[in-house]
Amino acid sequence: MRILLLGGAAGAVLFSLATIVSAALRPQYNHLTSFISELGASGTPYAPIMNYLGFVPAGLLLAVFGIALMRSTSRRVPAVIGSALVVLFGLGVAASGMFSCDAGCPQTGGSPANTVHNAIGPVSFISMILGVALLSYDFKQGPYLRSFSLYSFVTSGLALLFLVALVGSLDSKTLTGLWQRLFLATMFLWCAIIGIRAFQIPRR
Repeated sequence: MRILLLGGAAGAVLFSLATIVSAALRPQYNHLTSFISELGASGTPYAPIMNYLGFVPAGLLLAVFGIALMRSTSRRVPAVIGSALVVLFGLGVAASGMFSCDAGCPQTGGSPANTVHNAIGPVSFISMILGVALLSYDFKQGPYLRSFSLYSFVTSGLALLFLVALVGSLDSKTLTGLWQRLFLATMFLWCAIIGIRAFQIPRR
């Protein structure tokens, strides 16, 4: 089970690689203004690469990381709830690939899959922010991840700022892609670092 903690790092790397490859296949794609989901939008070229080599497997790896984290940290309520919210984030990433947005990822209307896709993002993003914040509090109470408590708290705060900036850019689409990438990079880096460190903790 402890090996599953590395799913945090594996999921982050896999998602990043899928994004880079998918974007490289589309010369007109703009990382600064476009959603990552546009790379997997229904009916667009190379969408299966992003969805089924990126979103779905990476999301499942992140969810598995959350489950392993729940079993590896304390049984205190903040740790259990925080880990469960990390699982929810991972499942949200996977579901985003199964329910693709329409071309251009319109924020309103569109197909039923587009509506579901748009509902998944806010829930999974907020879940991850809250999950990391709760785990930050729990890490402070224990001996093994105490040194990562402040880092986790700062990560949660930064992610919240990036999410607010992302929401504020939706109407103009100014730097929307940048804010989304900064949010995900912050979260993915946390998953990788905490997963690797938790894996290194001696068996109790």
